[in-house]
Amino acid sequence: MIYLLLGEDTQAKDLKIAEIKSRLLTKPEAVHFDFESLDAHHLSAASLKKALLALPAFSSQRLVLIRHVHKLKNDVVTVLLPFVDKPPDYCDVILEASGELKGQLKEMPTGVKTWTLGVKEEANIFDMTRLMSAQKTTEALKMLHEFYSHGMYPLQMMGALVWYWGKEGRALGPQKFERGLKVLQEADLNIKRSRLLPEYALEKLVVELVELQK
Repeated sequence: MIYLLLGEDTQAKDLKIAEIKSRLLTKPEAVHFDFESLDAHHLSAASLKKALLALPAFSSQRLVLIRHVHKLKNDVVTVLLPFVDKPPDYCDVILEASGELKGQLKEMPTGVKTWTLGVKEEANIFDMTRLMSAQKTTEALKMLHEFYSHGMYPLQMMGALVWYWGKEGRALGPQKFERGLKVLQEADLNIKRSRLLPEYALEKLVVELVELQK
């Protein structure tokens, strides 16, 4: 049997993995000898092939867990797919993924038992401003880069940042509020007149607005 665990709820996925393990590996020795956990980030085709071909020692079947399967390299996927299409009786496999499956992995056979446990909501600009209010500059910039990767342009975000500063900046006193308005104006000019790369201009603005709140 092939199990596929999708989604962002790590705790729910770990509980499902524990449930499958306890059901299949009933002997104490089996947990140590008939279960193997692999991570796609460091998994080679040879290592995966070895794990899938190994025979069980204490149970009727082995259980192999492959985490972050959406990160598998192409040569490793080539080893996995025939096993997924026709899994042998002696080995069950759990495939865990928090990201989107792509390429050949996208079309899983109908016999694969699938659970989707938690779907991550897409972040928005107001999530980033909350991070700015909490003075979490690194996290705010990371979210900003995610917006870029989803095709959002710097000028699209300026309106939300102007609104944010109008709401939050006044509480810092007139001096800091005015300084914030000036850096907003400077960022707007940099984006529109290409004095800086628009992405860099917005990153600079985020950093400066956070610094003004300290």
